[in-house]
Amino acid sequence: MEITIAEFKTQFPRFTPEYLPVYSSGTYFKDNIVYYEGLFYKVKVASTTNPPTNTTDWELYNDSVLNYTQDSDILNAMAEANVNFNEGLFPNEATAKLVFMYLVAHYLTVDFNNALGSGIIGIATSRSVGSVSESYSIPNWILNNAGLAPYATTGYGMKYATLIRPYLVGNFFIVKGSINAD
Repeated sequence: MEITIAEFKTQFPRFTPEYLPVYSSGTYFKDNIVYYEGLFYKVKVASTTNPPTNTTDWELYNDSVLNYTQDSDILNAMAEANVNFNEGLFPNEATAKLVFMYLVAHYLTVDFNNALGSGIIGIATSRSVGSVSESYSIPNWILNNAGLAPYATTGYGMKYATLIRPYLVGNFFIVKGSINAD
C-alpha cells in the first residue's frame, strides 16, 4: 500500500512524539521551536517572519531530533506495515488507506517503545487516581486470535484490529439442492 508522509501526518496530526518541527518560511510566534540546518531555534519575540539565523528574533534551543517523529521513522513504519498488509481485503482504496495508516501508526508506536527500552508495553486495563478507579478489558475476539493479539499492545493496533475485523470474516451460504449424475 502506498501513502505519503503528508497523508499520514494529516490523519494523525497529534501523534506522539510530535513531528520534527522543520522550519519553513512563514510567521512564527513567541516560544515556537523549529529545526533548521541541524540546529533547534526558539522564537524570543512576539512574532517573526525572519529565518532562524536572525539572532534578534531567534535563540538557539537545546533539543534533540530523537525527541521527535521524523519522516524517516514514518517511512520505516510504512515498510514494516507493508509486510503484514493485504489491501485486497478491502472494498476500495480509501478504506484500505485508512486501515493501513492505523497499522503504520501501530508499528511507529512499537518502534518508539522499543527505542526507549520499554519494548511492547500493552494497553493498561485499569488505573486509579485517589478514590476513583477505572478498569476495562481488551475484547476476547482480539486476545484469542493469534493473528490479531499482537496488535493489542497499542491503541492504534486496537483500532487497526477493529477496522480489519469485518474483512476477516467470511460469508458462506448453504443452498439446498441435489447432484445430477449424467
